[in-house]
Amino acid sequence: MLRHTLLYLLLSLSASAHTDISEIIHGLSEKIAQEPSSELYLQRALEYRALREKQHAIEDLQAALQLQPHHHLAITSLIQLSAAASPEKLALIKRYAGFAHGHTQQLEATYLLAQYYAEAQFPTVSLLLCQGLQKYRLNDKNPALDLLHSQVLSSLGKHSQAATILKKAWERTNSIVLRNNWIDAALTAGLTRDCLPIIEQELATSRFLSSWLIRRARAALIHRDTVRAHADLRRALAEISTRLRPDQPDLTLIADQALALALLGQHAPARSHLRQLKNSSLPTSTYRLLQDTLQPR
Repeated sequence: MLRHTLLYLLLSLSASAHTDISEIIHGLSEKIAQEPSSELYLQRALEYRALREKQHAIEDLQAALQLQPHHHLAITSLIQLSAAASPEKLALIKRYAGFAHGHTQQLEATYLLAQYYAEAQFPTVSLLLCQGLQKYRLNDKNPALDLLHSQVLSSLGKHSQAATILKKAWERTNSIVLRNNWIDAALTAGLTRDCLPIIEQELATSRFLSSWLIRRARAALIHRDTVRAHADLRRALAEISTRLRPDQPDLTLIADQALALALLGQHAPARSHLRQLKNSSLPTSTYRLLQDTLQPR
């Protein structure tokens, strides 16, 4: 279920990869000119997505759906690229729900609806849908539902419950994604005891440390140790600056950089980065912690 969510794992592309993708797009464009098909439009949309050319990707997905109105991957990809909480997104979800067949696609349509209501600031509706989906989930290894469920709980201020959902899901799946999100949720809830040993282990063994330095800084702030927190945040920023490429910046690094700045009280540049992230096609979960940190207290 929800295979399209894999499209949202963004990696920084090298210049050679950029050239390769451009060549692939050129080849697909020639084939489309000769004999257009929904599959060719879909393939080109995914290549445009890799280049972060969102509008071109949307146009190709719309073209694919004109040729094949019930194309599963085309409509779910278009839903995820649509503006959050927009009427167009809701219409697409309802359209998909109308032709979804089989238990898996029906659950996927319900998940997308829960995601929409979370984006539209109707968390209680989204929570009810998430709770229902948890009862009928088909894939215990897919983290998407647990992540959304925890995000909705957090938006309702139920941070401890969100952390519990994620910890149980991590124990069930051994997913590193769920583990890291559990640590973030636990820190938001002010819980550090179970998290700190993992954070210290990662700092001792990981190649890149910035995200773990930020997590340790958050724990230090919970314990009011601002000296250590600020030292870790400055170390994180120094490392991030060596990894960011101006020509093709990794947006996940931008999110970490902005969070470190926000925790240091440098809100103006952090908000500037937040605007950049919102204008990208990254899922809102990527920068939700940053957004919450910048909220007036």
